[in-house]
Amino acid sequence: MRTVNTRPVIFFILSLFFWLPLQPARADIYQYTDEKGIVHFTNVSGGGKNHKKVRSEPESVPVSRPSAPAPSSPAGAAPSVASIPAAYIDIINVACDRYGVDPLLVHAIVKVESDFNPYALSRKGAMGLMQLMPQTAVEMNVKNSFSPHENIEGGVKYLRYLMDRYEGNLSLALAAYNAGENSVKRWGTIPPFKETKRYVERILKIYNGQGKTFTPRYTIYIGYSEDGSLLLTDNPHNHQNKALKRKTVKGL
Repeated sequence: MRTVNTRPVIFFILSLFFWLPLQPARADIYQYTDEKGIVHFTNVSGGGKNHKKVRSEPESVPVSRPSAPAPSSPAGAAPSVASIPAAYIDIINVACDRYGVDPLLVHAIVKVESDFNPYALSRKGAMGLMQLMPQTAVEMNVKNSFSPHENIEGGVKYLRYLMDRYEGNLSLALAAYNAGENSVKRWGTIPPFKETKRYVERILKIYNGQGKTFTPRYTIYIGYSEDGSLLLTDNPHNHQNKALKRKTVKGL
């Protein structure tokens, strides 16, 4: 599912032109639907694809340069709360409280994924603060991936799902967030992709293992067998002729 974690094209362009003399700087985002009905986003207006502009950035940037670069955090350091827009902190806290995820972990993921740029768009099509792929956005009921509220809500919800799927194994959950669940399933561990391994290492280094301990949640289905005995299963598809009730539990 997950995208290769490239530095967002838009953010790169804006950063590059910031240090150059005044000249036009384009970072528009276009949307188009292909012949299969799949919606795509890009920062390049393409001729016959019926692109629709959905976001415009300023045409130019200031001429003046700062007297000295702003101090940056050491490599791998967790972003300080002061460096995160206040609105994002509130949205992250609300989503994390709802899904039982440590906000510090989400801070680390957003830092690595988009560097807190809500309009980040990767070459693979991942969008927004938590770089949601289009299919993931659909599955998490995110209608506008460039909305900080919707993007964080969907990203935290998906992260919670991955934490539950891998029974609290943070490294595997992060690997799946980056490279996709099928890749983790195929290799049975963190896929041997340089980019994915670096992605997991960067987030764990920022997070530093000082957050909350995750308690995985399990979904089970409860019903009765033909002889009246209690039936518990995590795969309702094997018992489609039975009336089963779904229940989420924190431990087994």
